[in-house]
Amino acid sequence: MKNFKIRIACGLLALTMGVTGITGCGAAKLDGTKTVVTVNEEAIPLGVASLAVRYTQAQNEYYYKQFAAMYGSESTDIWDTKEEGSDVTYGEETKNDVLEKIEKMCLVRAHAADYQVELTDEEKTKITEAAKSFIEANDADVLKRIGVTQADAEEYMELNTYYEKAFEPMLADVTIEVTDEEAKQSSITYTFLSTKDMDDEAKAEIKSKMETLLEEYKAQEDIASFDMKAYTEEKDDDYMTSTTSFGEEDEGTVDDAVKEVAQDLQDGQLYDGIVEGSAGYFIVRMDKVMDPEATQTKKESLTETKRQEAFDAIVDGWLKEADVKVEKSTWKKVTLTDKESYSLKIEDTTEDTTEDTTEGTTNDTTEDTTDDTTEDTTDDTTEDTTDDTADTPVTDESTETPAETQEAAE
Repeated sequence: MKNFKIRIACGLLALTMGVTGITGCGAAKLDGTKTVVTVNEEAIPLGVASLAVRYTQAQNEYYYKQFAAMYGSESTDIWDTKEEGSDVTYGEETKNDVLEKIEKMCLVRAHAADYQVELTDEEKTKITEAAKSFIEANDADVLKRIGVTQADAEEYMELNTYYEKAFEPMLADVTIEVTDEEAKQSSITYTFLSTKDMDDEAKAEIKSKMETLLEEYKAQEDIASFDMKAYTEEKDDDYMTSTTSFGEEDEGTVDDAVKEVAQDLQDGQLYDGIVEGSAGYFIVRMDKVMDPEATQTKKESLTETKRQEAFDAIVDGWLKEADVKVEKSTWKKVTLTDKESYSLKIEDTTEDTTEDTTEGTTNDTTEDTTDDTTEDTTDDTTEDTTDDTADTPVTDESTETPAETQEAAE
């Protein structure tokens, strides 16, 4: 697998790409000047879309590698896989999502004046400087391979900046309501013992162990305030005791069997029985049927979700009415497969930010740099070289909200 490094500086999309696995003079070159999509007569060059794809690829690969490492998986292949019943690879699906996001960003920029949104001189200057730094920090062959010029980098950063800055103004007249009942969260404390990969005899022993623990809980003078977590931690490391909250419509937060018994409990009440879940046995105590803090947190989360849905609805409406033409033969020249890999690094060199800016991610490894510049890229090395640059988490561009878009100008 060929591996690429991407660095981001100053909270803008100032990227530094070092390439490994590409040797000789036969590396493919991409003509980024060709139009890849036209949105209401506005032509977007392939270089802009190519940069967006590689950036999104790096984001996805970072998270997938972390997930694989967490669960002990050696495979990091994702782009050539297909969902069951689908003829489209995840790489192709992601490419299409990226291109649609660019189409939407174009439309938001086109409508920006309707909401009195424009870029400040400072933002324009920072975009230009960041794009210039990106070009200067990268090898010319690398830039030719991905087909990106300074103009492409500036265009992509500008589109992202408009997309973020327009978010709040576009929702200024939109009313979002979330009721307490809609956001209602109950909090419980439970003790769990896993029965994964156990036969019936072993499961019976686990259940008996939990039944003994339940009797010990019931013997407490005040079970409502009893510290179940401290008790089980001292008693046996096999027990997992945790406190969590959930709502009636929430999925995946707690085991369905636990939710079913919890709904009949009152504040401070311990369920008189062992609950068999999908992966083991539970002892359940209802802490608060209506947890005000958890409910408020959920209300804020639902509000943001509805705000994003309202924003998406506006943009989707524009996209539905727009005249969009994709140059499919040109778009095919950008491939997203497991044969090439891109890694991501962020170098935070910004001294201050504006209100309209989010830096988006933290830096795992900080290097000494001057403002709005990045250090030298890595030299070409042999294929399958270990990445010496610490990856940094960022959100998936194909699904990120404007409020989370880290490429916004500061």
